[in-house]
Parts: sequence; structure tokens; C-alpha cells
Amino acid sequence: MDLINENIIKTVLTVSGTVLAAILGKQSLSNLFDSLQRRNLKNVLNDLETFSALDKFDEDFKTKFIEPHVKELYFFSQTGIDTNEKSIPKYISFKDKLGGNYTWPKIKRAKQHLDSNGPEIKINLSKTERICANIAISLSLFFFTGGIILYFYLNQFKTQGIGDILITMGSLVVPMIIGFLFFISVDSILIAKQMEKRLKSL
Repeated sequence: MDLINENIIKTVLTVSGTVLAAILGKQSLSNLFDSLQRRNLKNVLNDLETFSALDKFDEDFKTKFIEPHVKELYFFSQTGIDTNEKSIPKYISFKDKLGGNYTWPKIKRAKQHLDSNGPEIKINLSKTERICANIAISLSLFFFTGGIILYFYLNQFKTQGIGDILITMGSLVVPMIIGFLFFISVDSILIAKQMEKRLKSL
């Protein structure tokens, strides 16, 4: 019996640790890389301003390449959005049109669903993405609710040791982690849907 409990405990801890590492690891590494990249770009831009590096190039090269590229770098360093010079005014207009609490970090999270090919930014969500978002939210709620119900169900039995406590806690923690994973997997779609609703209400 002790061996069975020990195996269950190991399984619960392994699954919890793996899922949690997948969630937090992906988010933290992505944020760290983005932060370092933007910091480096800011240093480059400061160097360009300090040493007047632009004066070293001929006018045609500065106008057609250097200046547009510097604009793109500066825009990325301030917003986190990687785009070309021609799309920058579109993003600024899009943010101004949204208003409210729609900041650059929030717009960046929905960038993969934003189409900048036209005269203005359009939200592009396919039917499949909408369905997937609804399914993910339903599964997220299912795991959240299921975890709570299972926790209270197991909690009514008398615990006989650390193994029982870990199993009971795992019945709450693991489903909630899985539910959270489903939720953040469609985070960009949910934000895009909020933006879409906001624009329709204007």
C-alpha cells in the first residue's frame, strides 16, 4: 500500500512540475528574450544619437534605408511590436481608435491576429480560431470546476499521512494548472475578440 501511495505521489509531483515548468518556462523565457532584445536596441539607438552615426552615410542611403530601419527599431524598442515602417502609423492609429485600457503590450499579444496589409489594421480571426477558443475556455472551466469538486470530495475522507495530503492537494492543483494552460493557449484570440467587440461598439 505504501508503495502504491509513493508511486501516486511521484506521479502527481512529476505531472504538476512538468506542466508548471512548461507554462512558466515558456512565458519567462519569452519575456526575458524580448526584454533583452529591446534593451539592446535602445542602446543601439542611443549610440546613433550620441555619435551622430547617421552623418557617416550618404543622403540617399540614409533616407531609403537607415532612417526607416531606425524607426522600426525605435518602435519595436518602445512597443515590442516588430513591423515595417509603413505599418507603424497604422498601429498608432489602431491603438488610438481602440482607446480605453488597450496598451502596447496588450496589442502585441494579439499581433498574430492583426492584418496590416490594408490601409488600416484589421482584426483577422478565422472560424476555426473562434471555435478553438470556445473549446479551450470550456475545457479550462471544466478542469477548474472539476479540480475543486474532486478536491472537496477527497477532502471529506480522513487523511492517513503525507501521501493522502499530497494526493488531495494534487487533485486541486493539477486540474487547475491544466485549465490555466488551456486558457493561456488562446490568450491572443481572446484579446483579439475583445478588440473586435470594442471596435464594433464605437
